[in-house]
Amino acid sequence: MFRRTLASSLFVVAASAAGAEERTPLDAFVAGFPMELEKETRDADYNELFRGGDPSAYFNVHASEFMNTTILPSRQPVMPLGSRPMPEVGEVAVEMLDESSLEGTLSLDQFLEKSDYAQAFIVIQGGDIVYEKYPRLRPEDAHLWMSSAKPTASLIIDQLISEGKIDENAPVTDYITDFKGTDWDGITTRDIMDMATGMDLVDTSESRFDPNNVARRVYEAEFGFPNETRGQELLTDVLKSTPRKEEPGLSFGYASGLTQMLVILAERVEGERWPQMFDRRVWSKVGAEGALQIHLTPDGIAAAHGLVSSNLRDFARFGMLYTPSWNKIATEQVVTDEILERMHSEVRSHEFMMSSFHGPAFTEYMGGDDFVSNGRQWDLFWPDGDFWKGGLMTQGLYVSPSRDLVIAYYNVNNDDHSAHLYARAIATSGLFDN
Repeated sequence: MFRRTLASSLFVVAASAAGAEERTPLDAFVAGFPMELEKETRDADYNELFRGGDPSAYFNVHASEFMNTTILPSRQPVMPLGSRPMPEVGEVAVEMLDESSLEGTLSLDQFLEKSDYAQAFIVIQGGDIVYEKYPRLRPEDAHLWMSSAKPTASLIIDQLISEGKIDENAPVTDYITDFKGTDWDGITTRDIMDMATGMDLVDTSESRFDPNNVARRVYEAEFGFPNETRGQELLTDVLKSTPRKEEPGLSFGYASGLTQMLVILAERVEGERWPQMFDRRVWSKVGAEGALQIHLTPDGIAAAHGLVSSNLRDFARFGMLYTPSWNKIATEQVVTDEILERMHSEVRSHEFMMSSFHGPAFTEYMGGDDFVSNGRQWDLFWPDGDFWKGGLMTQGLYVSPSRDLVIAYYNVNNDDHSAHLYARAIATSGLFDN
């Protein structure tokens, strides 16, 4: 387990002041990491793990060395993806964000070549790989999905809703009864699914580093870091202590703690641990190429909001479950037509999305505000039915059911989010409209 030390805390201050130039280009780590970086990562505190520097690079592909981990093997024979190379995908170009050290308009090929922190990118259409590059990662390496994992939790909840086991408009405390008498009273499952609870645990650049904020305390509890004023806490106790900031349903409030509420909800309803549930209901149906890793808190709760790892192709396979080509990679339709209809029909308004801290940020990441809103733990839905989920350090999963298209990518970069721009640009390029 990680150790919080004065030396590592001082390093955070120095790294913050020094900026991106302190990072080692990821090319140096493709064949392996130096021993001293493993030790540095083991000594790292919360700040360092998520800042995007060298310890983040190590942790992204070695999370199972530091956290209790459930391994979900592939229980089906591998269902191989087809191959239909489309070099023109690599020619799709976007203007780099102002935050980027890269300048001008770059094609996807150019970006993957020039960015020191872009690791892998895949585009799958109709069950065929049409574009795949690994400039700074081995194809078989497991990598954290970060927040792109959040829909794993909402999918289980949507299945339970379809089965009549959860009423999404009923108070969540009807199911998580030990939360009754807290500020969670009156919050519905749908509020949690859409991150519209009004609870004061929103993830922002400020809250993640405020030791008195519930968002920070959620992460500390998950990793076993003691809070500097409260000491060691358990995740459920932190969530119970969350105060309400406003009435539910008024605005989007992005919070990883809400995803964890869905995990707890599913476990209470089914009487089954979430990793086993996800395996039984979802992953055991997928003909994956590798194992899925689900990383756990010290007290055994699956950190499904982001601490899920797999190779890139299997990350994309999860996205394919939402497309017409689900049967190319799974033996059963786990994302039913009913779930897809609910996802699209219950999307909230654009004004709801833009009233939040994150709405303008997602506008920048996607290169425009032509989306409708968020929903069901996905960050954005567009009028054409496409949806996307991003993750810390610029991971991403983009799904276009109408185009039978999935785009997935891995990076270790908090300083430049330009990689996100390519997903929507590829989908709307015209290459897949037929």
